[in-house]
Amino acid sequence: TWPSSSSCLKCFSFYIVPCVYKEIPDSPKHLHPHLFAQVWSEQDFQYLRQKLSPTYPAAHYFRSGVIGSGLCVFSKHPIQEFTQHVYTLNGYPYMIHHGDWFCGKAVGLLVLHLGGLVLNAYVTHLHAEYSRQKDIYLTHRVAQAWELAQFIHHTSKKADVVLLCGDLNLHPKDLGCRLLKEWTGLHDAYLETRDFKGSEEGCTMVPENCYVNQRELEPFPFGIRIDYVLYKAVSGFYISCKTLRTTTGRDPHSGTPLSDHEALMATLCVRHSPPQHIPSPSHGPAERSPLTSILKEAWTELDLGVAQARWWATFAGYVIGLGLLLLALLCALAAGGGVREVAILLWTPSVGLLLGAGAVYLFHMQEAKGLSRARAELQHVLGRAREAQDLGPESQPALPLGQQEGDGTEEQ
Repeated sequence: TWPSSSSCLKCFSFYIVPCVYKEIPDSPKHLHPHLFAQVWSEQDFQYLRQKLSPTYPAAHYFRSGVIGSGLCVFSKHPIQEFTQHVYTLNGYPYMIHHGDWFCGKAVGLLVLHLGGLVLNAYVTHLHAEYSRQKDIYLTHRVAQAWELAQFIHHTSKKADVVLLCGDLNLHPKDLGCRLLKEWTGLHDAYLETRDFKGSEEGCTMVPENCYVNQRELEPFPFGIRIDYVLYKAVSGFYISCKTLRTTTGRDPHSGTPLSDHEALMATLCVRHSPPQHIPSPSHGPAERSPLTSILKEAWTELDLGVAQARWWATFAGYVIGLGLLLLALLCALAAGGGVREVAILLWTPSVGLLLGAGAVYLFHMQEAKGLSRARAELQHVLGRAREAQDLGPESQPALPLGQQEGDGTEEQ
């Protein structure tokens, strides 16, 4: 029995199987956490915690925003550390019918230990798209993807394995998805696994699901893939996706799905790989050209977002000025006594207009600063890339790319 209609069960499950690891016993335990991305009600979380506690005693709910982030995790193994980061940009508060701003979209981090293996598990939910043709939240989602990539980069330096699960609300070829994977070096479980079973093309929003808006999926006959299991291992380890499973639009028991998204379950295999000598590439700058072009594309998108945010802030500033002049005129009319009743009648809507314009001005100024900060970070990275190209491959700074991992040679 599901206690509330406010939450939907968007689940990401995974096994970590330490296939060859010296410090782990001959019959290794499976690290099997469940990560959820749309449990909006804390009451629902407590219900799940009570039901799952015999098997998954460790649990945490990430709190943010007015409604809540919807992020939570259940694990068989103790959670060593946890923290979260709320995205700077989360949509627009006046778009009440969308509600993303009130959720406070965020990324949660869990540090788990399995023997001597340190696992950083991230769970996140980015801003929804709503309209593919006229996506007014594209800039915010790109900024969130960059912020997520930076958060993973700066918090995973001590981890042996990095895992990201979440509803990214990004198609595989979208700018935000390409930016996230190129900058962090994360691998897509669906593209890497040799054993996949589930919906066509790995889609996680399918027409067979009764909660899905069929009109939105008309251009996509099989559905869309916007939920991901992404992973990587540091040098000295090799990780592969052994199996990947998805649900297919119906609950096997009741027939009614628990969410509008399909659940994902991955089995990941971690092995030792011997130290590898990575030779200097003969075409150093060219190998990073895909990342450079993606960074330029993201910078351009954020630059457009900054211009638009400043335009709205300027427009709101003019409305504030006109509102102040109108209030001054109404005060003068009321003091003169000529049309006092009309002046008093117009006072309340004028004050409301002034306060509304002030709120819009403050919000879009904050939006412009948030986008400018992300744009400045991208500008700095692009500058470093240009310096690396000028200096040549021997002097290139290390970038957090997937090429820095082991090449997958296994220790026998």
